[in-house]
Amino acid sequence: MLIDYHLHLERDEFTGPCPYTVDRIEEYVRAAESRGVAEIGISEHCHRFAEFRDLFRPIFEAPEADHPAVAWLRDNFSETLDRYVEAVEQAKQRGLPVKLGLEVDWLPGAEAGLREILAPYPWDYLIGSVHYLDGWPIDVTPDYGWPERDVAEVYRAYFTTLGDAARSGLFDILAHPDLVKKFGHRVDDPAGLHRLYQLVVDAACQSGTAIEISTAGLRYPAKELYPAPAFLELAAQAGLAVTFASDAHDPAIVGYDLERAAGAARAAGCRHLARFTRRRRELIPI
Repeated sequence: MLIDYHLHLERDEFTGPCPYTVDRIEEYVRAAESRGVAEIGISEHCHRFAEFRDLFRPIFEAPEADHPAVAWLRDNFSETLDRYVEAVEQAKQRGLPVKLGLEVDWLPGAEAGLREILAPYPWDYLIGSVHYLDGWPIDVTPDYGWPERDVAEVYRAYFTTLGDAARSGLFDILAHPDLVKKFGHRVDDPAGLHRLYQLVVDAACQSGTAIEISTAGLRYPAKELYPAPAFLELAAQAGLAVTFASDAHDPAIVGYDLERAAGAARAAGCRHLARFTRRRRELIPI
């Protein structure tokens, strides 16, 4: 069975009113059906929503935040969670095979605020992701931050932060678990990478968090699924469940190369695909 649980209804750089409508969601459903995907989940970025603005202020109001790689955040936070949730729930009521999710940035020190914002809504699942390290957006452009940083140190900071996100128990799924490689930055230290991967896998085991296998990395300089095979093998050995994701921001990308994600799961020895309803997990053999 193929599912695509990581979908956005607009491209990241779009700052106008988002198409949170049943018609737009149906476009994604029809695209999924045409590619053999049985179920999708809409998981919009939390920075779209006004409710999260105060939590992100330390990032977009920092002295260095005038750089375009950060400044774009200020133009977000214009939608409301109520409007978004209502659209997805209406789509479900019409019988469309869609789940209500949200991609939530793990912001160290903001856990209580995140929990408070998320609590009132009937999520099917929550995806946790790490896009910022001390306010630096690691995946916006390779020209900002990366040239002056030690790649090995960035890797250590990224996986330590992702481990904290997994350990929090706030999330059902970890998004693109080695996003740090997006622009092709690599660490030539297999033993060190093994320790970093294991740190995240152990944290996910403690909290029962699933791992996303994302095909988005194939579309970027990394040219590899998220996560790397060695990471996925450790997850499989630990018995972690997985989900599949295209990280599409347009119907044309829905279901992108998910057969490859499923093949990677089987090759690594993963046994279970996780589906979610109102944050209750159902495990399906892969």
